[in-house]
Amino acid sequence: MTQEEVLQAIQSRLDRVKDLRGTVKFVVDGDKVVHVDATQQPPALSSEDRPADCTIRIEGSTLADILSGKSSAMTAFMFGKIKVEGNMGIAMAISRIL
Repeated sequence: MTQEEVLQAIQSRLDRVKDLRGTVKFVVDGDKVVHVDATQQPPALSSEDRPADCTIRIEGSTLADILSGKSSAMTAFMFGKIKVEGNMGIAMAISRIL
């Protein structure tokens, strides 16, 4: 997925995390960053590499499969296709975006 596709996919789902009250950084393919700041309303989205309460590392193909419904975030996590660093509570809540 391109950086723009990743941003658009997550942007279209931001309304699902209004109550998150934290920050999440998605690192896609090791070099594309999407930062979600849900400490403010509405949640802010950027491609800046900022510190976050939770960092989620994922390959673009895995993210595309999850967003298209071909796979689930939980299955991808259990098979090691999603790596989570930091606050696991926020990671569970952010799964609503995926």
